[in-house]
Amino acid sequence: MTYPIAASAGALALGFFCAAPSLADVTAPQVWEAWKSLAERGGQTVSGTEARTGGRLTVSGLVLSMTMEDGTTSSVSLGDLVFSERGDGTVEIAMAPDYPVLINTRSDGGAPVDMAMSVRQSGLSLVASGTPEALRYDFSAPEMGVRMDSLSVDGTPVEAEFDMTLTQPAGRYLLEQGAPGRFDSALEAAAIRIAAAGRDAEDGARVTLSATMTGVSSVSAGTLPAAIANADPGAVLAAGLDVSGRLAHQGLDYVIEMSDETGPSKITTRAAAGGLDFGIGEGRMSYAIDSTSTRATFSGPGFPLPQVEIAMDETAFGLQMPMSPTEEPADFAMLARLAGLTLGEQVWTMLDPAGQLPRDPATLMIDLAGKSRWKIDITDPAADMGGAAPGELHALSIRNLRLDLVGAELTGKGDFTFDNADTATFGGMPRPEGRLSLRLEGGNALLDRMVGMGLIPAEQATGFRMMLGMFARPGDGVDTLVSDIEVDGAGQVMANGQRLR
Repeated sequence: MTYPIAASAGALALGFFCAAPSLADVTAPQVWEAWKSLAERGGQTVSGTEARTGGRLTVSGLVLSMTMEDGTTSSVSLGDLVFSERGDGTVEIAMAPDYPVLINTRSDGGAPVDMAMSVRQSGLSLVASGTPEALRYDFSAPEMGVRMDSLSVDGTPVEAEFDMTLTQPAGRYLLEQGAPGRFDSALEAAAIRIAAAGRDAEDGARVTLSATMTGVSSVSAGTLPAAIANADPGAVLAAGLDVSGRLAHQGLDYVIEMSDETGPSKITTRAAAGGLDFGIGEGRMSYAIDSTSTRATFSGPGFPLPQVEIAMDETAFGLQMPMSPTEEPADFAMLARLAGLTLGEQVWTMLDPAGQLPRDPATLMIDLAGKSRWKIDITDPAADMGGAAPGELHALSIRNLRLDLVGAELTGKGDFTFDNADTATFGGMPRPEGRLSLRLEGGNALLDRMVGMGLIPAEQATGFRMMLGMFARPGDGVDTLVSDIEVDGAGQVMANGQRLR
């Protein structure tokens, strides 16, 4: 379902919801006109019969339909809507407790896909307030949800199920009329539950998913350009799309079960809390996920043990990057962090039955920043560089590198620039210039343990130590090695002043 459909339908579970103060009166016709304007701005066709009686406006047989440029169509049959003025400057909107949604996907080279869904919102309370230019919607319901009723590909029914339910959702949504229009939203729900299943028509393999997210909250805000329907992503960005938000939870549990000719498999995951941040606008995008106290178990014929267990205190991933082609390099950044990683006792018993390796929680972190630029519009599927690189890397800063596991710790920092005019010195890649500083603690002790476990022969460990001696020098602590890797402007590579290239 597209965002305009969700917004036009009012308070769907798949939309955004938000807060803003109510400052003036609105009438039933004004609210209805705002709905129609939003739908039409999103490229939808609005059909229905209007009837006005006093402070009540009824729209009978309301249908929102859309046809995309690739032939994909969608239809939302909302039935009868009643807009009732409440006498205090607000308007109550009564909607059907459920309604159908049809989506028929048609794309070049792909099989046609037909999907029927139903949205349920029994007990929905939806009230509009504010001004005709900036309408606010407050909503709540005991439960809201969406279910996939049928799915077919190229006319053949597909065995698939999907159902999502929001328990005790409540929120607010503000949308300014005009183009571009600002929106601001907020939503809270006691829980979101998802149940999904599917079967492969060829081999009969079946997959089921059961997920529950509790203590859910989301916020979003931004600017929507004049027309977003049937517009390619690059054009929408150029027109002024600017959206950001966060989805957070206070508990996530999910179970994935698979069954095929090899037997049943199962993945169970639980996280104490987590969230997703996103942003797109001004030619840039950002994306970040985080999770705390995650526990996971794996079982099945594809695993070497009856059950594999892992736990992580913290996980995080973030990415910021330009989305549009630019003449000058733009900032980018990436962060990946995995802290407090531990393995179940069964895994350690298999890997290290004698208990020679330290089993302290492991940590992995890489924090990068730099400057780059795209030479093409990466949102355009038809963009073609004829085999050339689609972008250029101009600078890279390794702000923090850390790998701490089984008693050894590797850390590092560095800065490099890249000459994109020189791709000959390093065999096709832009010539780097800069320095990387590395520090390794506990490396020799780890080698000794691996020799004692029989994982590597003693002579191989000796050769590895000799190689380390070429790239590193003793540090200021016991069993510590440091190394400074430098690439100069002539393309020479040196380690601690010793030329390697």
